[in-house]
Amino acid sequence: MDYGALVSEAMEYTRAALMGNPVTWLVLILCSLPFALIRFVCDPKTIITGTHVHWELIPWPQIILLCLAGLILGILISGYIVRIYRGITPPPVFDAWGSLFLDGLKLVIVEILWFIPAMVVFIAAVALLIAGTFSGTVPGNPMIGAAAILLVIGIILLVITILYSLLGAVRFARTGSIREGIRFSAITGSIQAIGWGTYIIALIIIGVLVILATLVISLFGLIPLVGWVIVLALNPLVQVFNARCISRVYDHSVPPAPAPAE
Repeated sequence: MDYGALVSEAMEYTRAALMGNPVTWLVLILCSLPFALIRFVCDPKTIITGTHVHWELIPWPQIILLCLAGLILGILISGYIVRIYRGITPPPVFDAWGSLFLDGLKLVIVEILWFIPAMVVFIAAVALLIAGTFSGTVPGNPMIGAAAILLVIGIILLVITILYSLLGAVRFARTGSIREGIRFSAITGSIQAIGWGTYIIALIIIGVLVILATLVISLFGLIPLVGWVIVLALNPLVQVFNARCISRVYDHSVPPAPAPAE
């Protein structure tokens, strides 16, 4: 796998998807707007005084409304990501909103299904940790030891989940089947076709680039008044770039189509 070519192609794809189509960029920004507006209806300086929280001052109706709007619009963003995962070129646009929403909802379901085992283990670990702490005999308490073991198991499961869920999301997008998106054996075959080492290195490179880009973008948030707008406008660049990179990594597990006979 040519990692440099992978990153360069994803950057060019992102430029074409957003700079080449400002309407798509604007829609992605607007879909992310509700969660960004929560900061303006809930001022921590007013609600929190020292260690006391004034729960009665929290504007729950506005927050709930913004969260619901954010979740619905977030599903539309997920639907757009599904189209990127399908390898559509030129980059997709926002149309056929019904199928876009349905694809996004299915992608969310696929991701939730992948993370359920790790979440169950972490919840069990926390429950044992709390029970052991309140039992009054913390040193040598078997529940504390069991919680520690479960935490380690949970971390291992989380790493495995991340490795599989990324390709599982693309597999779902390519097949249109939630079942195929969580088929462990098929995704194992895809990773083996790419090469475990090659796949992990690719994810590390993509992860580092995404984290660095996110940190740089977050610095703009420190600019008074307009910083949050800049962050909101730049976040789609990271979303599209990351999705395209994962899509191209998956392509390395698919045998190239035979050349047509002359």
